[in-house]
Parts: sequence; C-alpha cells; structure tokens
Amino acid sequence: MRLQSWWWKDLGKVCGEGDGDGWFQEAVGWKVGSGDKARFWEDVWIRNVNLKTLFPRLYSVSLNQGQKVEEVGMWDDASWRWCLRWRCARFEWEVPMEEELGMHLSRAIIIKDVKVYTGLDM
Repeated sequence: MRLQSWWWKDLGKVCGEGDGDGWFQEAVGWKVGSGDKARFWEDVWIRNVNLKTLFPRLYSVSLNQGQKVEEVGMWDDASWRWCLRWRCARFEWEVPMEEELGMHLSRAIIIKDVKVYTGLDM
C-alpha cells in the first residue's frame, strides 16, 4: 500500500482513479527521468495505458514483474539498453508482440542520474 496524502487520495477518488485508468492519470502522465519511480509493467509511463494491459501475454511470462523501469535496463556507456528477462522462450506467434513492445520502448527517454518527483508517492 502506497502512502499518500489525503489530498492525493481524495483527488484520485474524484478523478476516477483506482486501477490507474482514470482521466487524471491519462491527462497528466509521467516523467520517467531515471526510472526510479515508475513500475515497468504496471504503471502508465508510455502512452496512456500500462504495458501489462497492452501486452498481457508478455507480462505473464516476464521475470520483471513489479520492477521499476530503472531495474529493467542498464546503462551501456551513455546509452540505455533494455534487459527484459523471460521465464521461458517466446513462441513464434509472440515474436511480433515482443517487437511491438520494443518499438514502444525505443520511444522512451531514460535520463541518467535524474530523479523526477511525480507527487504520486507523498
């Protein structure tokens, strides 16, 4: 359970939040920064829906469930490299899903050593 101020809890109720799909979450979104706040699969940080919802099959075989964005990649000199881990090899029919996930991830901007305050963890 996250610790939040009463203000944020009340705002969440008014805005239809609960599972992260209310209008407030869609309108505001996240600045990921170094990725130390947003959960890779479960939070909305790319587009307006979480990756768990976009790719339920890949989520089900991921070993990165519950991890923060910064824990699902690493810096290779000055470049960010994603390091997704899977419980098993993907079937041939899952390859297009993994490629689409890669396309979404290629648009993400991860900034080295920058902490971004989102206000969501008050």
